[in-house]
Amino acid sequence: MEQALSGFRVIDFGHYIPGPYTAMLLAEQGAEVIKVERPEGDPARGDPGFMVWNRSKKSIKLDLKKDQGVRIALELIKKADVMIENFRPGVADRLGIGFEQIQKINPKAIYCSISGFGPKGPYRDRPGWDPLVGTLSCAFVEHGGGVEYPPLYLVNPLPSHYAAFMAAFSITTALFAREFTGKGQRVDISLFASMLGAASSGLVDFSGRFRIPWSNPQGSLPLYKFYQGGDGKWFFLGLGNVTFFTKFAIAMEHEEWLADPRFEGAPFLIFPPISDEIIALFKEIFLTRTRDEWLDFLQSEDIPCAAALPVEEFLDDPQVKANDMVVEVEEPGLGPVREMGIPVKLRGTPGEVRGRSPKLGEHTQEILTTLLGHSDEEIAGFKREELIGG
Repeated sequence: MEQALSGFRVIDFGHYIPGPYTAMLLAEQGAEVIKVERPEGDPARGDPGFMVWNRSKKSIKLDLKKDQGVRIALELIKKADVMIENFRPGVADRLGIGFEQIQKINPKAIYCSISGFGPKGPYRDRPGWDPLVGTLSCAFVEHGGGVEYPPLYLVNPLPSHYAAFMAAFSITTALFAREFTGKGQRVDISLFASMLGAASSGLVDFSGRFRIPWSNPQGSLPLYKFYQGGDGKWFFLGLGNVTFFTKFAIAMEHEEWLADPRFEGAPFLIFPPISDEIIALFKEIFLTRTRDEWLDFLQSEDIPCAAALPVEEFLDDPQVKANDMVVEVEEPGLGPVREMGIPVKLRGTPGEVRGRSPKLGEHTQEILTTLLGHSDEEIAGFKREELIGG
C-alpha cells in the first residue's frame, strides 16, 4: 500500500533534534529522506535519541565547506521536493544552500528553516538550546516561580519536538499549496514561536490579567494537582470542571463540599486564598490508601486521575501498547531496541518504520551512483579529496 507521502523526496541537512525529527516524521509517512551529514557526523550521534530521530532515512557524508561538496548538495536539492535545515539564521546562505540559491535551481522546492528564535528580532542569533527557548517562552515559568518553588526544568526537550511537529505540518501544507500554485516556498519555523503556540492557553491577556500560574511543581490548584498515596507513589487528580468535582465529592462521601461557601464562585476551580487549606485536607485523605487503590476507586467512579509512571513502566503501559506507540527496531551492536512508535495514524495510508537509523555515510555510494549518476571514477576522486565518505 502506498503511503501518504510516497514519491516525495526530502533532503535533510538537520542536526540534533528539530530538523532530523521533522524529516523522520515525513519519512515514516512515505517520503524518501536523504540525511546529509558533515564529515564528523551529526553531533547528536552519541545520543540514544538519534536512533529515533533518524529512522527510515539514508545517510550521505558530505563536506559543505568545500565547493565540490556544495555542488553535490545542490545536485541533491535539484532533485528534491523538500529541503530542511536547522542552522542558525544566515549559516545556510554562507554555505551556499540558502533559500535564494535554491530558488534558482529548484523553484518548486519547499525550503524549511528551523531556528531557535526565528529569522529576525533581537534574539535571532542566540543559540536555540531547548532550556533557553523554554525559559523565554513561558514553558518553565508556568511550573514554578518565586523563592520557595523555582521554575521546573523539563527533562524532555519539548521546544525541539514541538517545532518538529509544527514543521512537518507546515511542510505538508506547503506541498498541498504547491499543487495549486506550482511554486515552492520558504517555511520558517522557530522553537520559540512553536512553544508560544503550545502555551496559547496561558498567553491570554484580558484587561491586564493573565491566567494564574502554578506555584509549585506539583500544581497549586487543589483539584488539578499531583498527590501521593499512602505508599509514597504519585498520581494526578484532574477535576477540570464542576461536574467532576461533584462526582468526586459524592464518591468521597463529602457532599457537604458542594455547599461549602469556600468553593462558591471560584473561577475555573481556582481557589485562592483558601487553596493551601484544601490541599492540606486532600493530602491527608489520600494518605489513607495506596496510590493504586485510589486509582482503582476514582476510575470506577469516572473521576479523572492518572498514575505518574517512570519510563520503564510507561513503555509497558497497556494504552501505549494498544496504540502501537512502542516499536522494536534492530540496531547494529545493540539488538532489538524499544523506541517510540508512529504518533500520526492515517488509516487509509498508514505510516511505517522503514528501517533503523543509518550509519554515518552509509548510503553515500548508492546516492551518488543511482540518484545523481556519478561514475565510479568521479566517486573515487571525491573520496581522495575527502568530500564524501561511505
